[in-house]
Amino acid sequence: MSGLEEARIRCPNCGKRVPAMKYCIYCGAQLPTAQPSRVERPQPMETPPPVPPLVPPPTQAVQPSPFSPPTGLEGEIASLMSNISTLYSRKVALFRLFQSGEVSESIFLKLYNEYSGKLSELLNTRVRRLEDLRRRLDEIERRLNDVALNIEELTVRYKIGEVDLNTFSQKSERLKIEQRELENTSRSIKANLERLEKLLGDKSPSEIRDMETNLRAAYDAIKKMVDEGKISSGILNSVKSDVEETLTFLESLIRDRKERERALRDEIEALQARYKIGEITIEEYERKKRELQEEINKVWS
Repeated sequence: MSGLEEARIRCPNCGKRVPAMKYCIYCGAQLPTAQPSRVERPQPMETPPPVPPLVPPPTQAVQPSPFSPPTGLEGEIASLMSNISTLYSRKVALFRLFQSGEVSESIFLKLYNEYSGKLSELLNTRVRRLEDLRRRLDEIERRLNDVALNIEELTVRYKIGEVDLNTFSQKSERLKIEQRELENTSRSIKANLERLEKLLGDKSPSEIRDMETNLRAAYDAIKKMVDEGKISSGILNSVKSDVEETLTFLESLIRDRKERERALRDEIEALQARYKIGEITIEEYERKKRELQEEINKVWS
C-alpha cells in the first residue's frame, strides 16, 4: 500500500484517526487491528499537465498538536528528579547525625529504611519513565520516516501528473504540519530523557563531592564505633550494602574531576620542590601556584 493509501483507524482512547500502527501516535494507547478501509485512487491521466506555479493552499487555523507530551510532563519529571536528589541528601545528613550521637539507633534505622524505601520507589518510577519515553520516541521516529516518504511520493505523483495541484497542496501541507509537530515532540522527549538520565543533575560537582566525602567520613567513624563496642554491629550490617552502593554511585559521578584535581595538586607539589631546590624564584612559584589553584577551583565549579 502506498503512502497515499495508508490505512488509518480511529483510536479508541483519544478518538483521533491515526495510522494503523501498534500504538496511537497521539496518545500512545495500543490500537486494535486495523480493518481494510476503502480508499480513493486517483485516476491516471494520459499526459501530464503543465506544472503551474505552486499556489499556497487556503490558510487554515493550526490546532494544537494532540501528539504533544502530556501537560505538566516536564514539571513531573523535574519534581521526580528533585525528590530523588533530596532523599540522597537526607540519607547522608541522617548518617552524619547518627555518627555524631544525635540520633538513637532505633530512630536512625527507622528513618534510614524509610528514606531508602522511598528512594527505591522513585528510582523505579524513573526507570519506567525512561522506558516509556524511549518507546514513544521510537514510534515518533518511525512515523517521521513514514511522513518523509509520503511527502516524497506525493511530490513524485504530482510531477508526473497523477495528482492535481489542489490535492498536492492540501495533502503536502497536512503532512508538513504533522512533520513539524512530530519533530517538536521528538525534541521535547529527548530533553526529558536527558533529565531522567542525569541523576543528581540539580547539584553542582562540589555538592556531590561534599556528599560523598561526608558520607564516607561518617561511615568510617561508625565502623570504628562498632569496633570499639559503642554501637551494635547489627545496625552497621543492616545498612552496609546500601551505604557502599551509595558511595560507589556518588564517586562515579565525580571520578574524572577527582582525578583532575589530584593531577593538579601533584603539579603544585612538584612546583614547591622546584622552588626549594632553587630551580625557580619565589615570584615564579607564587604565580604558577595561583594559576594551578584557579584550575582546581574550576574543576569543582
